[in-house]
Amino acid sequence: MLTPPKLHITSIGEVLWDIVGDEKHLGGAPFNFAAHCQQLGTCSTIISRVGTDRLGDEILERAAALGLDYSLIQRDLDHPSGQVQVSLGSDGQPSYDIQSGAAYDYLQAPPEAIARMAASDVICFGTLAQRAATAKESIHSLLKSATNALIVCDLNLRPPHYTAQTVQESITICDVLKLNEDELRNVQNMLGPHNLDRDDFALHLLNNYGIELLCVTRGAQGCYLRTVDERVDAPGYRCQVKDTIGSGDAFTAALITQYTAGNLLAATADFANLVGAYVATQSGAVPPISADRLEIFAMHARPNSRE
Repeated sequence: MLTPPKLHITSIGEVLWDIVGDEKHLGGAPFNFAAHCQQLGTCSTIISRVGTDRLGDEILERAAALGLDYSLIQRDLDHPSGQVQVSLGSDGQPSYDIQSGAAYDYLQAPPEAIARMAASDVICFGTLAQRAATAKESIHSLLKSATNALIVCDLNLRPPHYTAQTVQESITICDVLKLNEDELRNVQNMLGPHNLDRDDFALHLLNNYGIELLCVTRGAQGCYLRTVDERVDAPGYRCQVKDTIGSGDAFTAALITQYTAGNLLAATADFANLVGAYVATQSGAVPPISADRLEIFAMHARPNSRE
């Protein structure tokens, strides 16, 4: 089910190091998304900003090794590359302590990045890189320059690094909105209306914000996809979780590559669940993904029972 290799995807936002115990893993949702899309057969570009430190050098080296177009990763002389202290719970679920004042907080929108917007088929962004005024202004300038791209917002709420205004502005811009169950409740609490159930609130977002596809991830229970005309509840896959870092970004990459390829919504949801589950069985945010690895995993993985 892998997508043809000509889809051009641009991801905007943070690139950082996840520090887990004594180990560090390259991450940041926009970077992870771009890397997973590249592995799933697209041409992926990341627009971000890193320091002129060793960690920044390593980011460029790893991006090159993953085959990403990293020519639009900016270097910052005054601010360090981003870092996050990650703690894993007994269930493999991460919690995050995100360093402030990172280079990506000072992201710029140079002419070459604006030009890339017009050449992109899909553009993905989130809320974390909008926590600082400079980066937020740059991200919105870039998004306004997009002409024919499918705009994807992976909301990725990390308290206290977002506001209701940022959330509403982001939802207004996007064509595809991806968030988890907790984030959906948070959005409803922030924006209302408060008296709707999940499906009615999903339809409210679709109809009032011009969203064409809403995706709600449900962890091991799979995902819920909603368009104006169709609803899909797809069960997740049983697997031995190693850590869930990056699994949501892999899910989003699989979702978007299959959705833009025109696959049926149910098949798209199932493939996204499969890829997300596979990454949760691996270490780090961007483990190797290939058709062979997914095929072997799918032979042993079984969908969870529907609720």
